[in-house]
Amino acid sequence: MYLRSIIEKAVESLDNKTALTGVELFPHWRVGVTYTADDIGKRFTYDGVLYSVRQPHTTSENWLPGAIGTESLYVRVAEEDEGTLDNPIAYNGNMVLEADKYYVQDEVIYKCIRDTVNPVYNALADLVGIYVDIVE
Repeated sequence: MYLRSIIEKAVESLDNKTALTGVELFPHWRVGVTYTADDIGKRFTYDGVLYSVRQPHTTSENWLPGAIGTESLYVRVAEEDEGTLDNPIAYNGNMVLEADKYYVQDEVIYKCIRDTVNPVYNALADLVGIYVDIVE
């Protein structure tokens, strides 16, 4: 257990691209953990997916990462250097969309036309004309 805590401390400094290659090295989400303002950006795994904390809160079984309504608490971690037409970001919900980056969902490529600022959960098809356009 001691070695695990050393590893979890060490991976905190990894950039997102490197962190995504070692998701299993991050602490697992669990109920009853209190995150403070100092923990904003801290990463953890839930159901094999890497997330980061967006605001102070205490975890609850009613607020699962990736669930609708938890977008203000957690955001799914994506590679920072993705988002080109040749390498679009795989969108699975609960993500912040950034203007001029490309995303893919259900084999359809979308270009973000406006920052969402906060994570969105809707399917990209539902956000056409609001935050994204379909790339033809």
